[in-house]
Amino acid sequence: MASDSQTSDDRPKTPQGVLYSELPHLVNSRGQYLFCKYWEPQEQAPRALLMIVHGLGGHCQRYEDLATELNKEGVLVFAHDHVGHGQSQGHPADIKSFDEYVQDVLQHADKMRAAKPGIPLFVFGQSMGGSVAILSALERPTLFAGVIVSAPGVIPAPESATRFRVSAAKALAFFAPRAGVAKVEAHLLSRDTAKVKAFKDDPLVFHGHVCARWAVEFLSAMERIQREVHNFRTPLLALHGDQDKMSLIDGTKFLYQHTRGADKQLKIYPGVYHEPLFELEPDAQTARRDIVTWVAERI
Repeated sequence: MASDSQTSDDRPKTPQGVLYSELPHLVNSRGQYLFCKYWEPQEQAPRALLMIVHGLGGHCQRYEDLATELNKEGVLVFAHDHVGHGQSQGHPADIKSFDEYVQDVLQHADKMRAAKPGIPLFVFGQSMGGSVAILSALERPTLFAGVIVSAPGVIPAPESATRFRVSAAKALAFFAPRAGVAKVEAHLLSRDTAKVKAFKDDPLVFHGHVCARWAVEFLSAMERIQREVHNFRTPLLALHGDQDKMSLIDGTKFLYQHTRGADKQLKIYPGVYHEPLFELEPDAQTARRDIVTWVAERI
């Protein structure tokens, strides 16, 4: 018979060694444990739900400021760390199919809709998370009352998606799927050096190279968005900094121009880098207020 200590070692733990039984979590359809975070309004019953979908290398707890402001409007905010990110299970920055991110978002959204029926559900996605949010809304057109994206991946940068580079990445993804190909350049996230340093020093942020298979899957996801964008009719708020060197602003403009919904807004922030919510003040506050106001007007 196994001892108690041996039994406890078999219990699922985060990559940091914390038992999931001690943390809010969900188990996805593939049996992986995902760390979850919930911010609930303190002064009133929730009037709406909003799901935060974080970007590559990040984690959901970075969005405390946005969640706190949404709470003041009666919005219950929830999120999880993607597989391979933060405190969730999975190989860092690797994915067999980009659709795994989408299915996890839909599973979590359905769980919260069932727990809080009768109130609208919104989704916010940053960068890669914006791509996930768009694809989630395309797959389930009636699920969300509104989609908010910040610097989403829609069109890859021409210099990094040449025919030769794409072919090489696909070959590498086939023969060595977890070979490292690129990493997040933290200095391009924001002009706020303190927030860039916080990102670099954050132990829950993945600072290594993304896998070749991940890169190919992300390219495929962007191609799918371009093919299917005309089917997108959900209310849309799209945000982008005009000095973003990580995600093409032309992709966000393409999304805005080709979606078919009547309710859509595009906000371009002068001088802002890749993450408007983590920019210098007052730009970060402006981006937060734009999101909160947009949601509040649609509750």
